[in-house]
Amino acid sequence: MLTTMSEITEQAARRLLIDYTRDMALSDEDPERIVDRTMTADAVWVTDGTTLTRDQLVGHAAPARKNVTSIEMRIDDLFVNGHEFAARCCLITEHRKRGHVVIDWILIGDVADDGRVRRIHQLGRTA
Repeated sequence: MLTTMSEITEQAARRLLIDYTRDMALSDEDPERIVDRTMTADAVWVTDGTTLTRDQLVGHAAPARKNVTSIEMRIDDLFVNGHEFAARCCLITEHRKRGHVVIDWILIGDVADDGRVRRIHQLGRTA
């Protein structure tokens, strides 16, 4: 059983990076359920300076599911302190149109007491 906020935050970060990424791209599950399970209703996700709304996150699933044939998220570093986490990771996909795609990500996030992510700031670089 998870007992500290740091343990809850680490699990939330791994769930976001591994499960959320995989499920949004490859599963048949309703994307709204995936977003709601992983993030708070008032979550803020900023990627490369662009703020993404909940609806934009949900909408991202359709094109991803159409074009991504495989996906792997590798977490190279994960640092946790209470509600906050920072991660350096690598997304590796096979894409129908773009072929083999590798994106390096750095994320800083904040997790609510209920274990869902409430804030993400992400920078990405296609390798």
